[in-house]
Amino acid sequence: MSQQVETSVINLKELLELNLSIPEYQRPYTWTEKNVVQLLEDVIKFSKYPEYRIGTIILHKNKRLDIVDGQQRIITSLLITRFLESKDTLKLTKLEIPMHENTNENVKNNFNIIEDYFDRNPKAKEILEDYFLENCTVMVLKLSKLDEAFQLFDSSNNRGKALYPTDLLKAYHLRELTGNEEKKLEMVELWENIKPEHIYILFSDYFFRIKQWSRNKPVKDVGFTNNDIDLFKGVSEADDNKHNNWSKSLLMAKNFVDMYNRQNQTMIEFKAMQPLKYPFQIDQPIINGEYFFKFVDYYYSLAKRLGFLEGEKQSVTESTEFVKLVNKLEKHNYFRYVVSLYKTAVLYAVDKFSDEEIESIEKICFKYAFYPRFDFLQVQKKTINKFVVDSDAGIDNFFNHINESYSISNVLHFEIKTKENLNNSQKMKDKWGEVYNKFFKGGNK
Repeated sequence: MSQQVETSVINLKELLELNLSIPEYQRPYTWTEKNVVQLLEDVIKFSKYPEYRIGTIILHKNKRLDIVDGQQRIITSLLITRFLESKDTLKLTKLEIPMHENTNENVKNNFNIIEDYFDRNPKAKEILEDYFLENCTVMVLKLSKLDEAFQLFDSSNNRGKALYPTDLLKAYHLRELTGNEEKKLEMVELWENIKPEHIYILFSDYFFRIKQWSRNKPVKDVGFTNNDIDLFKGVSEADDNKHNNWSKSLLMAKNFVDMYNRQNQTMIEFKAMQPLKYPFQIDQPIINGEYFFKFVDYYYSLAKRLGFLEGEKQSVTESTEFVKLVNKLEKHNYFRYVVSLYKTAVLYAVDKFSDEEIESIEKICFKYAFYPRFDFLQVQKKTINKFVVDSDAGIDNFFNHINESYSISNVLHFEIKTKENLNNSQKMKDKWGEVYNKFFKGGNK
């Protein structure tokens, strides 16, 4: 880039007092209720800190300061300030919004949403009056040439190494951490000891799919994205949870584990006692902060032990007949989606119960996960999702069944009526005899 970029960090009051304009080339204002409420709740949540950064704004220095990136946040921030009883709002920019049907509709809708939000949450309005304009900050990048402003926008959104949704979750839960810097460093070390691609696989292939499918909700073809990270924001100890009855059992369990380990710290350090571990469950809400990082570390160890992360295979002595077969099949694209479904199902069943009956778990998961490969000529991501949540093959959602089961026996007796005349059965028999024999070996027919 040929020019110097003017960079500064300013608060929202300073930003909104600038001579801003929305150029005609900008896309319409598209933020929905989810985006607006998420911004409001994030600001409320982090109002206990001196500063909350809400993003980066890119401006082109024209006759006025044209907004190249950040229009959605700026318009929403202006809408919020209309409800704040503060003299500072009188100085804010009179931003002219280009006429567009979608923009006009979304501005009106979001104005009403903010009004309803403050009516329901008068304390939130009081907090924002003191915090929003002065303590919420943005990083502002100003450029003189439009083409270079676009280049910067493109590079920050599309080029280089894109941020995983897990990077955003890491930042969120680091902010939620209580305690000293030593504790924060300890949690960062837990995270950094895992390869970024393994962390992403844990969330995309296991946590996200299990959370969705267990509740009979679909998983989109694009998979786990930034839009889905709210699933992994849960209960915060810093919040007033007296009206959140659902969170009390989680917090009580956490406090008991913490107290037990503190009381027995010396014995644990000398390995005379084992530390008590929190009873994580993937389909349960997350505890923010420290226990989020422990959650990831716990399931990394479990997935590694099961051999479900690339480069982290089970040893030969631990491998069952199904594991050995799946390890061979995952090298073939023909089986990649059903192998992935199999691993997700096994991990969920083991997580919900235990690995005491691992071979039986592997068997029922194999029959469930490989059914699409026998029934459909083509198997893609959308095939798998439809099979799980909206199957027309007469097979219930196995993940929802696990979620609603209270014994491993109930899981192992999940009904899968296999028929040897399934659409792709003959090809599987001719080309993949070992798979065919295991699929039709025993079990319920």
